[in-house]
Amino acid sequence: MNFLDNLKALPVSRQIMLALSVLGVVAVMTFMVQGAMKQPMALLYSGLDPAVTGEIIDALDKNATKYEIKGDAILVPQKDRDSVRFALARDGLPKQSVQGYELLDNVNGFSVTSEMYNAAYWRAKEGELTRTILSVPGVQSARVHIGASLRSGFSRSDPAQTASVTLSSAHDLTANQAQGIQYLVALAVSGLSPEEVAVIDLNKGILAGPGMNSSEQPGVQAESQEAQLEQKIMRLIEARVGPGNARVSVSVDVSRERQRTSAITYDPDSRVVRSRTTGDVAETRGGTSGALTVSSNLPQGASPTGNQSNSSTKNSSESVSYEINETRTETERMPGQVERISVAVLLNEQVLGLDAAAPDAATVNDQMVADFRQLVMSAIGLDLGRGDNLTVEFMPFQVAPVDDLVAAPSMMDQLMERYMWSGIQILVLGLVVIVLALGVVRPLLKQPKQNALGMDDTDAAGGLDAIAADPFLSLKDYATERQDDAAAILQEWLNEDRKVAVNE
Repeated sequence: MNFLDNLKALPVSRQIMLALSVLGVVAVMTFMVQGAMKQPMALLYSGLDPAVTGEIIDALDKNATKYEIKGDAILVPQKDRDSVRFALARDGLPKQSVQGYELLDNVNGFSVTSEMYNAAYWRAKEGELTRTILSVPGVQSARVHIGASLRSGFSRSDPAQTASVTLSSAHDLTANQAQGIQYLVALAVSGLSPEEVAVIDLNKGILAGPGMNSSEQPGVQAESQEAQLEQKIMRLIEARVGPGNARVSVSVDVSRERQRTSAITYDPDSRVVRSRTTGDVAETRGGTSGALTVSSNLPQGASPTGNQSNSSTKNSSESVSYEINETRTETERMPGQVERISVAVLLNEQVLGLDAAAPDAATVNDQMVADFRQLVMSAIGLDLGRGDNLTVEFMPFQVAPVDDLVAAPSMMDQLMERYMWSGIQILVLGLVVIVLALGVVRPLLKQPKQNALGMDDTDAAGGLDAIAADPFLSLKDYATERQDDAAAILQEWLNEDRKVAVNE
């Protein structure tokens, strides 16, 4: 009751001030408590089509679910995220922007021709493949086109099947991912080979396609070889100079064309007799010598006797055939063959212990460079005769200032960062309540100190001024405003008079 009595005894101005103070305390406490006890939000969906996002927002509004929108992301209270997803899935949300085999659900076999059914079937096939490709990490959008040609009744050969995949990715797809997409589409379409599937990135161009197998991608092979050689050299050198004190750059030049060479080599020193043929020819001829007259035309018996002559001929021949060693070589040079390797190694001379003022500093420097050169050449198999190049240099490294180094946050720092704002809010809330309670509410509710007339200091000061002007009017006004106080004062005066009369 003392509280209510004190509250009623306050002037109207102080009662209004007290009410405003209480309302302010309640408002501040409400704001601080809401901020401190705000539920954490979790991601519901992101990256959806605007139409699908609008349908989800309408469903959340109908279910009276709290949500926030940040960019293309929809956030809901973390404790309600799973239940909201199940509720949306029950309503068929989010709807797939790409339709697959569900296109065939509405196909009526009595009113659809074979051409229309084939078109719907291939659309469904493309949609299913698109859904699968969208599940590949890094793929943001994709579309599949299948060039399916129908087999003619007058053709014995199967029609050629082709396909293309157009996609956009958040980062560069690897060669293995592109090849995987090729096999995915090829195995889903009967009669389609992986080499006939083209994978096209809208930003990077053709990733894979006809005539672009792994052996015909020299740029990819060169980058892979460069990375492997850099890791091998870095791992070897850092064992000597320590981590962060070496920089290695490797450039691999590879052939980008296909070459086929045929060569035949004969070895004359390795001849062997394969066959030997010897021939002897002897010829003997006989006849009569004499002048050619009429008698030479007479019959033989009547011919006169003349001079007789004989001749003989003898010929000898030898033929030798040799077998010579013959070597046939056919060489096919595929794209991607290493033509030259260039290596640059930069070492931090501050950790090598080199003394530039020493008299043999140049000799020690050259010897150390030679040792590192030999080490690198043996590690990756450099061939200087092929044109490979190796450069090793010692230079001081720029040390980053300590102020620029940012240490990884510890577990305590992470906890402070997570709960610091909530703690600050609670602390400020407590301070505000204490200040308002001690500085505003307590003075207002405190029993006013009354002077001899039952007035507080402020009213007493004002009363003295009024009494100095017209004491009777001031006392009359005060008694009118505070009748209870005036009656109490009169009662005290009467009691004092009675006490005095009794004592006398």
